[in-house]
Amino acid sequence: MAKNDAILLDGIIEEKMKAEFRDKGETFELLAFEQILKSFDLTQEEIDAGWVDGRNDGGIDGFFTFLNGILVRNLETQTWPRKGASIDIWIISCKHRDSFKQETLNTIIPTIEELLDFGKDPIQFEGKYSAELITARQIAAQVYQRTASSLPSIHFHVGYACRGDISDLEENVRARGNQIARLINDYFSGAKVDVEYFGASELIELHRKNRVILELNYSELLTSGQDAYILLVPIDAYANFICDESGNLRRYLFDSNVRDFLGQSRVNQDITNTLQNHDGPNFWWLNNGVTMLATQAIQLGRTQRGSALQLHDVQIVNGLQTTQSIYNHYGNSGAKTSSESHRQVLVKVIVSDDTDVRDSIIQATNNQNTVELAALNATDKIQRDIEMILERHGWYYERRKNYYKNIGKPADRFITPLYLASAFAAIALRAPHISGHLKTRFMRNESSYSAIFNDQVPIELWPKVAEIMRAIEVSMQSPLAQLVSRPARMQGIWRGAVAICALGKIHGSFDLSPAKIISTDTTQISKSLIREILQKIIGDFAHNPQALTREGRRLDEICKRYGESEDIQNVQVIGKWNIPYITQSVRLRPKNSSTEATSSVASIEISEELLDEMDTLLPAQPWPPGIQEMLMAALKTDKRTVRAGIDELIRSGRRHNQHHGVVVDKDGIIVDVDEGRADSRYRVGAKYRSEA
Repeated sequence: MAKNDAILLDGIIEEKMKAEFRDKGETFELLAFEQILKSFDLTQEEIDAGWVDGRNDGGIDGFFTFLNGILVRNLETQTWPRKGASIDIWIISCKHRDSFKQETLNTIIPTIEELLDFGKDPIQFEGKYSAELITARQIAAQVYQRTASSLPSIHFHVGYACRGDISDLEENVRARGNQIARLINDYFSGAKVDVEYFGASELIELHRKNRVILELNYSELLTSGQDAYILLVPIDAYANFICDESGNLRRYLFDSNVRDFLGQSRVNQDITNTLQNHDGPNFWWLNNGVTMLATQAIQLGRTQRGSALQLHDVQIVNGLQTTQSIYNHYGNSGAKTSSESHRQVLVKVIVSDDTDVRDSIIQATNNQNTVELAALNATDKIQRDIEMILERHGWYYERRKNYYKNIGKPADRFITPLYLASAFAAIALRAPHISGHLKTRFMRNESSYSAIFNDQVPIELWPKVAEIMRAIEVSMQSPLAQLVSRPARMQGIWRGAVAICALGKIHGSFDLSPAKIISTDTTQISKSLIREILQKIIGDFAHNPQALTREGRRLDEICKRYGESEDIQNVQVIGKWNIPYITQSVRLRPKNSSTEATSSVASIEISEELLDEMDTLLPAQPWPPGIQEMLMAALKTDKRTVRAGIDELIRSGRRHNQHHGVVVDKDGIIVDVDEGRADSRYRVGAKYRSEA
């Protein structure tokens, strides 16, 4: 949604204004030049050389000429190629407006018509156009004339940048753009001409692309083909590649990775052990290696450090655990000082600048490993937008697991996608019954995921939702601890209901628009208010665990009753929204089924939708007695179906086995105990042995 992108863009502009002491118009122009010309890797001085905005600029703000990818600034010192010349001329107009206007292109049409007639003497332009614009035009004319004998390829780019939305581009604007293209083709019949529009969405997307050009030294090129390379890279050369000049890990290389370093897990410990075993098999024999994406790869041949591949806009999309383990190994052991060229890591480089292709590669390479399916959404545009807006408000959005933890950000400012989705469901969708039991699996389903995370949500709503829910949690801690026996567990279930009740009390209505939510003053969420709400909605059964669990499944009704008792308007909007799921049939059979099974033990078909609903209704384990009856009543189904559903949830790993209040994982280890029901000999962490 361009409106959300415009808000993000304005935030970037404001930050640059503060840092560089420019006005808004200048800052927008500079930002546009930086992003549109990012592939040329220009310095500020080089941008200044083509920045022609000012009096008598003819509607043109930037005029840049590149010869074989290099900006031409000084004709006297320029080296001219004898053949194979490639010329790119960029003419850019920038307007800090909310939409694309025809008048902008109307202004530059006569300017282009005059300036691109290279037969005209520049003296004819004096007094009509600024000296800066005339100089830029002369550079373009001279480059074209000096390379004419080599029959250069020439590409004109006319760029129009503003804060608007390209999808709203009016036909009269597009028609003027086509007119400009025809005009340039009349002067240069063999030229390629593109009129390109850059709105808020395009500038934000360009801003996210780190312009990175790095050299990767390798010992063997196993195979190379169209847009792909498979290399054996010495471990010490790879360690140099992933570190900057100060020896710090280049974390920007992992921006497209779906997760960050997961610590010393079993797999990562195995990688570390392999690195430490210098006399063992070659590292790449025992490791899956690393997958990289690049927009361009150039074989440099032999360099001082051996054969090398120059990679542009490189991203490591798979192999982060291997990369971090190599970095840790060198940093902790000092192994980098000794040559490890005899040990290598396998590196696959795929070259593409197509967003769809890159996304499919990210998903495919990570699907081959034990990555939580929900994590594959981490690189979605909406997730990046949320991360950007939250960081601007001092929150750190863990769209990639462990990223902010690994760079030392304060944990109390972390916001996870599940936490944010739960808060959004309660506050913006008035669905506390969903919020209190939302689990990560909702992100696996496109329908349920996009029902919450979509670009129709005003971007500024996300940080406000996070701020409100954190304020609710802080105010809940003390009064909740006085009311219930397991406050931490109950807080996760009840905080959404408390949040919507608090907002209803503050605003006098439950029917809250995004603008109304954003306007909420969180200082009004006081401990006294939250204590009063908690006392009213759970005070009567707070010390009865079974009742607390039962009522925790009816949070929408509880909020309605609270609203009616407090004369809060529009209670009818509570509980109307439910998560959409795509129904898929799951066929379940009894454990000891056979071909001779009677109808009483015949296979049972349960939809994936019903399984999800059952899992949502089930509280955290240990389950209290009567849990099957509760599910039967809530789902209006029979005990046989409920039992089969619970068996499937356990079989699929969504839930653990439970025996008389003792919760046991798939390896037979006790992970939780209901101390009020279970035998005292059972302890968390011990091996489960049945009472029989």
